[in-house]
Amino acid sequence: MAFPSAREYALRLLAIRPRTVRELRDKLARRGHAPGAVAALLADLSAIGLLDDARFAKMWIEGRAALKPMGQARLRAELSAKGVDRGLVDEALAGLRDELDEPAAALKLAQRKARAWRDLAPEARERRISGFLGRRGYSGGVISATLKKLRKGFTDDG
Repeated sequence: MAFPSAREYALRLLAIRPRTVRELRDKLARRGHAPGAVAALLADLSAIGLLDDARFAKMWIEGRAALKPMGQARLRAELSAKGVDRGLVDEALAGLRDELDEPAAALKLAQRKARAWRDLAPEARERRISGFLGRRGYSGGVISATLKKLRKGFTDDG
């Protein structure tokens, strides 16, 4: 089977899911395509709207909010790992701040975990929930407020 051209390969990858400029550049480079040809292709794909890091960041955040809620710190880290510029991430987060509603999302996740860990001692349950929310990128303030709300919903017997 012959290797597809850089354009064919890029279009195939973009048909599967949107990509960032860096993701696509890295994939094409690993395939051995010339850096100059890759740069020209990326510029062309950006010009026609098939490659747009700002749109990618917004879509990524919306998808995470709907399917796998997490805090802004984790969203920033994921988008940074995909090569999205910090300024674009900040813009996307600012534009979707109302949709994210971190405190509500954290409380919903914590309530689910609290039900799963209801047989644990209250301190152990809180430690696990705190760690879980921290790994999901929620700030210490959001975690504290969430735990405070959870305490009101539990009696000493769990």
